Amino acid sequence: MDKSFIFAVLAALVWGLAPAFEKMGLKGPIDPFLGVFIRTIPIAAIVAAGVLFMGRMGEVANIDLRSALFLAAGGLLAGLFGQFAFYAALKTGEASVVVPVAATYPLVALFVSVIFLGEAFTVQKLAGIALVVGGVVLLK
Repeated sequence: MDKSFIFAVLAALVWGLAPAFEKMGLKGPIDPFLGVFIRTIPIAAIVAAGVLFMGRMGEVANIDLRSALFLAAGGLLAGLFGQFAFYAALKTGEASVVVPVAATYPLVALFVSVIFLGEAFTVQKLAGIALVVGGVVLLK
């Protein structure tokens, strides 16, 4: 089996499990912004420790500015703004509806990839879009 497929399934499993913990954590006085802050602390600490432990800190200085800016922009969009919007929806909505609707982000990624990255728009991708949209319509 392809390693990328195994990692994709693993990502789906942990991303499917995480919202249950996050929904429970958002109960009570914690607002979505504070929730994003608390969620980010262990991630930053573990990644920083990993980079230090693997002796890769020197590589950080070799990353070109353009790549660093694109990665930082992606982190701000997904890790801050997207996560905040997700937590705001999760705090007040049902996880069984919020998660699938939020998980339609591949539709946006597809359109952005076709328009800005020059990727091909195929019949298979069109069928995938139809299935995703159909699933969201069934939930609403």
